[in-house]
Amino acid sequence: MDETDAFFTQTVVGAPFTVMMGRRRLPGTPGAEGIAIGLRTGERVLTSLWQDWVVLSHACDPVGHTRRRPGRARRVLERHALWLAVLGIGSFLVSLVLWGAMLWN
Repeated sequence: MDETDAFFTQTVVGAPFTVMMGRRRLPGTPGAEGIAIGLRTGERVLTSLWQDWVVLSHACDPVGHTRRRPGRARRVLERHALWLAVLGIGSFLVSLVLWGAMLWN
């Protein structure tokens, strides 16, 4: 990359800086994430991080088949989630007021 390319890149993209890719590994955490293969048995198991990714990404859904529609209960809960949250917060606040009134007397 010559100076003209570097200038153009910096004006379009911005100044270069270091970006951390992935997750920071803490001391005591297991080494690698991915597939764990038992050397004696040959059993293959995805680690928990990858199990979550496979479940949430829909990468393994069969091609040409539409996803199943969620059940009636889930649709009702999703449709009324905001009201349920307001009701939950309201009941929590009412219980705090009642506990405060009981402790005040």
